[in-house]
Amino acid sequence: MEKFLNLVRSNNMVQAVLCIAFGLFLMIYPSITVQGIILLFGVALAVMGAAGLMSYFRQRSVRYRDSGTLMAAVFYIIIALIAFIFPKVIAGFFSVALGVVLILLAIVNVVRAFSLRSFGSSIWIAVLAAAVLVGIGGVLIVVNPWGASMTFVLVLGATFVINGAVDLFIEWYTRDSEKKAAGVSRR
Repeated sequence: MEKFLNLVRSNNMVQAVLCIAFGLFLMIYPSITVQGIILLFGVALAVMGAAGLMSYFRQRSVRYRDSGTLMAAVFYIIIALIAFIFPKVIAGFFSVALGVVLILLAIVNVVRAFSLRSFGSSIWIAVLAAAVLVGIGGVLIVVNPWGASMTFVLVLGATFVINGAVDLFIEWYTRDSEKKAAGVSRR
């Protein structure tokens, strides 16, 4: 049983160190990370498009070729090319979409806050304040989508670093506690 626990501990240590390393990479190279994700997205779409074209042209009978397959394959390849040529535009598009969704959610929560006001509780102020903050965040993302993508990657990296550090602390603390408990029980 002790061998198993040591294996789990060493695995947790490796995971924590890898988590910190990955988080630092995200924080140091945020633009490479975003562009890399977009390029991987482009590769996936290119492969899907190529598979669709092969499927379409492998049909021996022209009569049974599905034009929908051909259109989807061409669409995938066009989007892949756009992702390869303009990765910042694609990242910005997704950021703008996220910003618009946040603005819409903020508007809905402002309406909810004023509805809560009629119940006489002061909770509506907290809901209104949160809605305003979300709305401001959405507007900032729409205004500067590339910066928002970078900020997201930086926050994600910091989260990984913090998670890894907490895991290392937990490992250190449990080992230290076990050593102290073993020292007390031997006396």
